[in-house]
Order: sequence, then structure tokens, then C-alpha cells
Amino acid sequence: MGSKQIRLGQLVNTFGPGSLYTDRRGTPHVICGLDHWYKRSDLTEGLVPCEKPGEFELLDPRLSALLRVNRFRSPPDYRLARKGEKAPPNAMLHIPALRFPTWYRNTKSGRLRRFNLETVRLEPPSEGRWLPVRFVSVCADGHLSEFPWAEWIVCQCVEPELYLTDRGGSELSSIRVECRSCPKGSVGRAGKSLFGTTFRPDVAKGELSEFQRAGIPCAGARPWLGPNANEPGCQSPRIAALINQTNIYFPRTASSILLPDLVVRDDEVAELRRKIEEMPDATGVALTQWKIGDEDYRLDVAADIKRKLSRRGVEASEESVFDALKSLFEPSPTLAGEAAVTAEPESELLAFRRAEFNVVRSEVNDPARIPNLRVISVPIPDGLSPWIARVNLVERLRETRAFFGFDRLEQNPQAIESMPDAAMNQLFLDPPVQAQERWLPAVAVFGEGLYFELSEDRIADWQDANADWLKTRLSDSYVARLAGVFQVLPPLSAADRKWASKYLLLHSLAHVLINQLVFECGYNTASLRERLYVSCDGKAPMGAVLIYTAAGDSEGTLGGLVRLGRPERFGPVVRRALSRASWCSADPVCSENLGGQGSRLVNLAACHGCILLPETSCETVNQGLDRAMIVGEPENRAPGFMAEILEQLYTLE
Repeated sequence: MGSKQIRLGQLVNTFGPGSLYTDRRGTPHVICGLDHWYKRSDLTEGLVPCEKPGEFELLDPRLSALLRVNRFRSPPDYRLARKGEKAPPNAMLHIPALRFPTWYRNTKSGRLRRFNLETVRLEPPSEGRWLPVRFVSVCADGHLSEFPWAEWIVCQCVEPELYLTDRGGSELSSIRVECRSCPKGSVGRAGKSLFGTTFRPDVAKGELSEFQRAGIPCAGARPWLGPNANEPGCQSPRIAALINQTNIYFPRTASSILLPDLVVRDDEVAELRRKIEEMPDATGVALTQWKIGDEDYRLDVAADIKRKLSRRGVEASEESVFDALKSLFEPSPTLAGEAAVTAEPESELLAFRRAEFNVVRSEVNDPARIPNLRVISVPIPDGLSPWIARVNLVERLRETRAFFGFDRLEQNPQAIESMPDAAMNQLFLDPPVQAQERWLPAVAVFGEGLYFELSEDRIADWQDANADWLKTRLSDSYVARLAGVFQVLPPLSAADRKWASKYLLLHSLAHVLINQLVFECGYNTASLRERLYVSCDGKAPMGAVLIYTAAGDSEGTLGGLVRLGRPERFGPVVRRALSRASWCSADPVCSENLGGQGSRLVNLAACHGCILLPETSCETVNQGLDRAMIVGEPENRAPGFMAEILEQLYTLE
């Protein structure tokens, strides 16, 4: 595959291993598994491992604990080795990709021909051109295979002469495949349309796919791992899909903001921690050993890191190195007494998000000791204090985004529970057995953000005062559907209207502000991201939003977003955002309560004319939105959480 076609960030998201990618020449490929990464091609030896794989190591202990994999590696960037010049370290590294699908159709005759996965150049036909077919087949267990052309028409020929005819209709019944070498009068010779092959059956109801009815099971193919990587015995229904169909690849990703250890006060330990963080090739293995060992074994780990530090010219006592490793691998992200104990148990993902909430809401301003996170508290703008309880400027943050597999046809809400075995078996042909050898692809990005927290008392008063309106707008079935979207991190206990209305309020407010910030901060919409902190726990509620941007450059971003968080700027930004959100070009239809809209019917007043964002900016892929929670309805503004601000704006006008 040619160089510089996919950005590094896309390799841990949209175009990760197992995905289909169409290159600039229009040729579709499947991105190869992790066995083939960090290797360069040699004419005599084939794929050769790179010289310094440790250069790509990343460390994030919190994310490691969540995904149960202690090592991360960033995708290799392509470095050209020029003739007559010394090659840079790890030069000429590609992320391999194989041609897929391997069936091609002649544009003139319609004949089908199959090429090898490794075919680089196709022989030009005498007439027409060879173009890849538009169809593949997939199953919900993650397998990807060719469309079974011959099996579909019950062709028994050793060398079938297949032809695909497309009459240009809007349905699959207009596309037919036939075999002209089959005997006359046979099904293969008469041909068969593709009608019904893309239908996904409801397994719970006992439905069968068209392939199952025809006796064509899933082949368990995994072409991203090579030609001999099939998993036999797959019982999942096999269905046809277009190669550019969006639901044939759902990347499983997790992100983490790197948090400091706020308890450590020893400058020597803090400095040693910084030095150790600069050795990710050593700390990944050390983290594995630290977790599986007892106290004596951990002392041996500290001694080994001490020797590696000495080779870098850093001298320290073994006790200090031990304390630095404990600070790194077992951080205390909050000071004693600062984080309230929750009244109810929380899911693993929600507890993971709460750890960030406890830090980002506090001031963190010690660049010498904590270089990757700086949070500055600022006054709340005049006139907004009844609604907003806290505003923080996140002048610097580091986010780690990791890829741990993918789903097809439908996302798995319990994907993390099967880690790490699920990711190892899906992404590696030969999964690593030892814990210290397991790794996942990830990228570290640096950026800035704007954090604000709503008043819990104001939210409670708003919910009580508008209980009847909320009951009418948020039916029990709607609340259940919203809680069924796993990305919203619902409570473990039964979700109620208080949680649903609070989530809709915060999520919609985040979208409203992002849509306004892009006009004033210099970033485009796709560059901004949201991070929601929502909980209705009785002892430790959360109701905050972090809007941030992050880029791959180690120097981060330029501060345009942070400046808008200052009191003299943030107040006008909020008011302009509310004014824009009060009316949509699709109103009154957009604001009508039709029971829900969107793919899962969990959006209410939300459309592309008002508050929807690019899917990369929204952590729930534009699910769980209702701007009426903020500004009310066109004919009834009163129930909106910030309707009073709108009234003030209308009065001034």
C-alpha cells in the first residue's frame, strides 16, 4: 500500500485492522492485523522486524487497567530512506494492506474474475476495465469474506464462467449473477438475482438469512490476518453487504486523559517519575511485572529501572525509584477527602470517567512537576452564576486513544468485559501468550480544553418545577431506549427521568456551545470533541462538560479555545449560543415531540440544522440530544433550563 494515505489517528479508529479502505486509485484493501505491523519489506527476507520497536511505545496506566493490556504502541509513521543518505531509524515502515475483495468485474462484458490477495497489478483486459465488485459478505461475529457467487447460484463447475449483470435498478433484484459454463436448464445457467441477500435476520425470532436458506454458512474468514486465518464452525448468519456500508466496521476505541498523582509532594520522586515516563519501552514491561508480582518482586522491578536510569545518566536511590514507580502505576488522582464516595455502585466506564472529573474540576498548576496537565480556575461570568457553578481553563492535556478491536453489523455494549482475550484473538494471527508481550495500537495527542460545571441545586430545582413537562416529553419507553445506548454510560440501577433529563441537558448544551465556539476559536467543528461527566448519585453527583481539542503534535494547540473561557469572553459566547439554539430552520417540526428520532429514536429536538455534530466530535455518535431541555419549545420557552437568559436577551433586543 502506498505511503502517506492514512493518518496515524485513523489507524486507531476508522481504518484500523480489519477495515476496508479504498486508496486514491479506487482499489479497496483490507488493513492487516497487528502481526504485520512494525515490519519493512525486504526482497530476499520478506517482512523484517524494525530496528527499534521501543520507539513507538506509549504509557497510560489508567487506560492499561481499563483494557487489561499494559502496553500500547503508536502506529509507525512513514520515513523515506533516500539514496546516498543515511536512513533514519525505523525507515520504510508501512501498515500492510491486502487487496479485498479479490473478485473483479469487467466493465464491458460483465465477466467476474478472481485475483489473489497479494496481487499488485491486474492484467488489463482486451476490452473494458477490471473494477472491484461492490459486494462482500459479513457476519456479526466479525468475519469478512467474499460474496459466494458460485454457491449462490448452485454452480458446480470446476472453473465457472461467472457474469454479473447490473440493469441499473434501485433494488438488488436488478443485479444478477450467472454461470455460462453450467449446463442449460440449470440454476447456474439461468442465473439468480441478489435480492434478499443483505437482509439481516432476527436470530432471537428464529429467522434465517438468505445464505442460510441456501445452505451457505459463514466461512469464518479473517482476510486481515492472511489467507489461512479462517475460524471454522461459525454459526452466525452470513449476509451480503456493500464494501462502503457503514455498519460493516465499528471500531472499538477507548480514550483517557493522562492524570497526575496529586498526592506526591516529594520533588525528587516527581522528577524521577518524569524521567521514567520518558522510557515507555521499559515501563510497559515494568507495569506488567509490577501488577503480577508481590512486594519483593516489585523491588526487583525498581532495581531494574534504576539500572536503566543509570545508563541514561540519572542517579537515584532504589527507594526513590520504587516510590516513583508506585506513583506512576498506582496514582492517586485526588487529594484525601476531595472525592466524595458514591452512594451507589457504578459501571467500570463511569468510574473511569469519574476519576477524570475529580481532577479536571480542581486546579492543577505545577508545570515543573506535572507537565501534561494544567488546569486554571477562572471566575464565573456575570449573570451566569445561577446556572454555572464552575469554569476551568484546561491549558494543556494529554489524551491517549487506544484501539481494542471492532464489531460488524452491530456494536457490542460489553466489549471491555471480554478484554484482553477478545482483542488478541481478533487482531493477531498468533496472539501473544505472555502478559508482557500483549499490546494494542494507540496514539497520544496533546491539546487544550474548556471545562464547565452546572449547578446541581439549579438542576434539581428545574427538574422539580418542570416535573409534569418532563413526564410528558420523556416517556418511560424513551428513558429505557436512552439507557440502552451504552455510550451514554447509564447508571447500573434503573434509569429515571432525573438522570435522562440531566443527560439530555448537558449533552445538548455541549453541542450548542461547540457549534458556537467554532465561529470564534479558530478550530473547525470536527477538531473539537466533548467529554461528558453525568451522574445522579445521591452523594457524588456529576454534571459537567469538557470541550477540548487535541492534535498529534507534542507541542499541542495554540490556545484559541482556552481564551474563550475567560469571563469577559465566555459569557457572550454562551448567550450567542443560546440565541442560535432557540430557533432551528426546521422548526416547528424539529421541536415537536414525535416520540424520538434518529437511528435508535433517542433524539428529540435535534437535527442537522441545529445541534448535530460530526460523529467524530460526539462521544455517543449524535445520540441523546434535545435542545428543548435548554431553551424550551418555540411556543413554550418556560421549561427550558436557561430560558430565563433567553428572556433577558429578548428584552434587550
